[in-house]
Amino acid sequence: MVKAFKLARGFLSDCRGASAAEYALLLSVVGALLAMSAFVLGDTIAGSLENSSDIIEQAGCNNNGQGAGLGGGSGGGDGQGGGSGAGNSC
Repeated sequence: MVKAFKLARGFLSDCRGASAAEYALLLSVVGALLAMSAFVLGDTIAGSLENSSDIIEQAGCNNNGQGAGLGGGSGGGDGQGGGSGAGNSC
């Protein structure tokens, strides 16, 4: 009987497995938080990109066929080159 009591007391005082269980619990909580934040941020980022795309598309269609040309042509004495862009047909 005394031997069983000593065995039980030794089993209950053994803390080696407790720290591993605590680390596993901590990792599972961190993993759940990462998954949840990725889910929430994914929807937010997708919405922002869609809004940006719509704004860029509307800005391109509201220029009445006048494109903003870059470069091209020969510059005058001030070194700025003229250019003409092709307008969007929206």
